[in-house]
Amino acid sequence: MKKLTVNLALCALFSTSFAAHAALEDLGNGVIEDTDLGIVWLADANYSQTSGYNTNGVMNWSGANTWVSQLDVGGYDWRLPTTSEFVHLFDELGGVTGTNIYTTHTNAPFALFSNIQAATYGNIYYWTSTPTNDVDTHSIFDFKGFDSTGNKNSGYFSMAVASIPEPETYAMLLAGLGLLGFVTRRRQNSSK
Repeated sequence: MKKLTVNLALCALFSTSFAAHAALEDLGNGVIEDTDLGIVWLADANYSQTSGYNTNGVMNWSGANTWVSQLDVGGYDWRLPTTSEFVHLFDELGGVTGTNIYTTHTNAPFALFSNIQAATYGNIYYWTSTPTNDVDTHSIFDFKGFDSTGNKNSGYFSMAVASIPEPETYAMLLAGLGLLGFVTRRRQNSSK
């Protein structure tokens, strides 16, 4: 009986990790959830232009942070993505390093987004929230899969991302821990 209970608890914990591993999901209202990372993306990759905030969507570092902090979409606390979040998105969209995302993308996930800026020749970068060791520069990313360093006074595009809690994961984890606690208590009581 004890082994069965422990096995059930382990299965609950393992199923939590598999249930949390999914893909990009359209939440509606221009918001895409990345269930792998527990974040949401603004589906419009040049929303600063589309919304009329900016003429072409190109901003310096300060302007990008001001824009993203003022976003009022879906009640999320928007921010600039980290480099690793961009890399994960690039992979989810079927990106191949060194090749324009429009050439290599996977249709279904890619179709969730609009206005992704990517150059056939050269690079078109997006600001990230990942710092560099130089106060005058910051990390940037392009949809050929490259990250680089950009001067904070230079103009680049901006995407918005927000972190979200994962209530299902927390509920399953708590249930698993509760079950393990129950098993431990029964063991202690039976050994007396």
